[in-house]
Order: sequence, then structure tokens, then C-alpha cells
Amino acid sequence: MKNAFLKCTFLVLTLLVVASCSSDDDGPAEAAPVKFRALINGQNVRTDNVTATLSNDGKLLSVVAPTDLGSLTITIGSNAADAPEIGVQTYTIDDSGNAQIRINSLDVIYSSTPELGGAITISEINSQELTVFGSFSATVVNPTDSNDTVTITNGALFNVNYTVQ
Repeated sequence: MKNAFLKCTFLVLTLLVVASCSSDDDGPAEAAPVKFRALINGQNVRTDNVTATLSNDGKLLSVVAPTDLGSLTITIGSNAADAPEIGVQTYTIDDSGNAQIRINSLDVIYSSTPELGGAITISEINSQELTVFGSFSATVVNPTDSNDTVTITNGALFNVNYTVQ
């Protein structure tokens, strides 16, 4: 009985010592989320250098992210007076022209087209904090060479600050 009591006491003390030990190295720290990220032709692109503007009384949103592969511009909405306000929804790249993605890469401007499609989703737009969150994907094409395309996948906007004009 005395032997069992000693074993139990030793086990409890060992567990207490192990549980109370902390390590300064709890593994690799998670990377802080960036404001803009995407896979562009399979290349991981990330930047915090993002600007956004909401204009036309909340009916036109433009987001610009300069990257190593060129400046990527996302545009949603319209300058039309009767256009709806930008809100939480998915905007399809189609014939309406209310959603567009462009990459200005040196001397070529690649643009989204209704034929190749794509989508831009606004998951949150906070008019108090002036921030926008969302995702996007599309295939953009060189207007002078329809065989020259760039594929954009896994695009994300995280806590992008916007200005109101």
C-alpha cells in the first residue's frame, strides 16, 4: 500500500512539473495576415501596400495592389447615378460590366472578360472603420493576344482600408 501511494505521489508530482513548464518556443508563429494575397499564374503574391477608394456615393469601389508581377486593380460597381451601392455579395465578371479585374504588367494591361468569367466577393464592408474584406478570382487576357492569359486564384482582401470620395 505504501509503495502504491509513493508511485501515485511521484506520478502526480511529475505531471505537475511537466504541466507547469512552459516553453518560449511553441512552434513557428503564424504569419500575420496581409491585406492582399493571390496566386497569380501559380505564384504566391502578398502585399500590405493596397489602396482602395469608394466613390459615387458608395456605388463604385476600386482596389489597387502593386505587386512584383504588376499592379492589380479590382473594380466593382459603376459611376452611373442609378447604380446600386456596393454591399456584401458576389459580383460576377459578366456583360454587366459591374465587376472587373486588371493587371498592368509593364507594357501589357490584362483585363477580365465575360467570356473567361471570374468573381469578386465582398464578405464585409465596414462603413464605420472604412475597411473591406473579400475574395476574388479570374482569368485575365491580353487584349492584343487572346492566347496570352494570366490566371488569378485564391485572391483575398483582408482589412483593406478605403477612402471615401
